[in-house]
Amino acid sequence: MNPNRSSHTLLHTAVALLAIALVPGCTTTKVETPPALPLPIAAVTTAPRALEVDVSAAERVKPALPVIPERTFTLTDFGAVGDGKTMNTDAFKKSIAAVEKAGGGKLVIPRGVFITAPFVLCSSLDLHLDAGAVIKAPETFEALGLPHPSTFKTQAEASAVYRVPSPLITGSKLHDVALTGPGTVDGSGQHWWEWSERAERAHRGRIVYRRPHLIVIDRCERLHVADITLTNSSMFHFVPKNITDLTVERVKIRAPWDGSAPNTDAIDPGPGTNFWIHDCDIDTGDDNICIKSGGTNILIENNTIKHGHGISIGSETSVGIKNMLVRHCTFDGTDNGIRLKSMRGAGGLVENIRYTDLQMKNVTNAIVLQLDYIDNNRPDFKGDPTKIPAIHNILLDHITIEGSRNAGIIHGLPDSKITNITLRDISITAEKDLSVRDADNPVYERVTKVIKPGVAPARIAGEH
Repeated sequence: MNPNRSSHTLLHTAVALLAIALVPGCTTTKVETPPALPLPIAAVTTAPRALEVDVSAAERVKPALPVIPERTFTLTDFGAVGDGKTMNTDAFKKSIAAVEKAGGGKLVIPRGVFITAPFVLCSSLDLHLDAGAVIKAPETFEALGLPHPSTFKTQAEASAVYRVPSPLITGSKLHDVALTGPGTVDGSGQHWWEWSERAERAHRGRIVYRRPHLIVIDRCERLHVADITLTNSSMFHFVPKNITDLTVERVKIRAPWDGSAPNTDAIDPGPGTNFWIHDCDIDTGDDNICIKSGGTNILIENNTIKHGHGISIGSETSVGIKNMLVRHCTFDGTDNGIRLKSMRGAGGLVENIRYTDLQMKNVTNAIVLQLDYIDNNRPDFKGDPTKIPAIHNILLDHITIEGSRNAGIIHGLPDSKITNITLRDISITAEKDLSVRDADNPVYERVTKVIKPGVAPARIAGEH
């Protein structure tokens, strides 16, 4: 007997025993590592092998915290009025200038609603919001000196005049910065959402105003954000870019998730190194936590994720992302749970990523690894043709997925297949099974799937 033919027969028999149909309309599949077979060396080396992803560098991440001098300043000492009506831009500028001149310190925002136009942070600053303190963006375009979009007849006319304003809070080339305290930063995004790209898709010909983010810190060493609430940004809430040593902890972020508040990502760090994002509570209209462009040594843990697009990577991955660990998180009613997305023209290498100890309930798409992503806001995007995305070496383990509409997708590109994916100790209950295309078949170890119509909750009006 030909030993290779015998080995192939044993392999086919083992694979056939993995799927067991229990009742019509319900498929239960338990996928485990099969018992060792007496296969020739050649057959063993061609079989998929389980992947051990070393994310110990991410597991040990403990970013350095800012060093802030023990000086205290109070916003109201610089003429600020927290009545929800007065514009306080000058008070913010003067108080921050005083902190900078003194060599750093804590700027306390007391109880009250402080309306302000955009302002810029300095180094060695702790912007501290007391309980009941609100830093709030203006609620009209006119308050920012912008014409109302309805005054323009065409997009070309609007684009010739309109320039997107700065984020409400911004800073660049900084060191030792903190935003702390139990207060709130409110982006007053409602009037912006009505003139967004999504609004134009629903009402063709409607003018589009490109929207500012809420907080953007670019190029900073030692950035700490703790305990504050961010809400109703016109677009992304918190964008830390080019950061070394980022700690985000116990932050609450809220924006409508019913489709009325598009692109309201919560936390979008990257590129950078040494990120620790933990114990946050997020419920928004887009990505909950999303690593943008690039990053290394990233620890994301103990977060509560509600509505939104999940804990994501991409779509921009051009700088590359590696050594990332996501663990001990819960997802409830989220559009996506795990989501790694990229596209031609903005891609780079995503590798050495582990998602572990996750609980998902009623998510739409549990697992998404996708290199053929299309951005609805830029459907004709071409970018740099040399930037082709790639995903390799991903471990998903100890995950419970209950009531998902789709188990998910693993979709690569014909010229960039997704490789080395391991699913281990996972329980999936979903209406549709995992779809794999332009990718190596994942390695399954102790994976149980129940694929059955009707296990996901009914779709809610406005759900993505």
